[in-house]
Amino acid sequence: MEKLVGFDNWISLANLCVGGLPQYGTVYGVYAMRSRSTGEILYIGSTDNLRRRIFGNYLGGVGGETTQRLHKLLFYEGKIVEVELAWEETDKYRQKESELKDEYRKEHGRLPKWNKI
Repeated sequence: MEKLVGFDNWISLANLCVGGLPQYGTVYGVYAMRSRSTGEILYIGSTDNLRRRIFGNYLGGVGGETTQRLHKLLFYEGKIVEVELAWEETDKYRQKESELKDEYRKEHGRLPKWNKI
């Protein structure tokens, strides 16, 4: 299993509910998605509202090109049952996302596969 510093509690995306998010998701943060079966990090992102990003964008399918691509992977390709989500609350979410991506790129020579598609 791949490790990201600060990401210890992974939750099945298919079973996630708003009540499972800190402050019902009204938080700044950096987040990651990984494969439940392999532990491979699939995506690293950040947001000023975790609830909106996860429920409105990725699960709801509302948003731009990246959002639509991830929504399609999750629902039309059935990946939602194998994806787990973890996050870290931080008001420096953009900086933290950049640091995590840099660390990942150093270790793997590329970004997580859902980031680079």
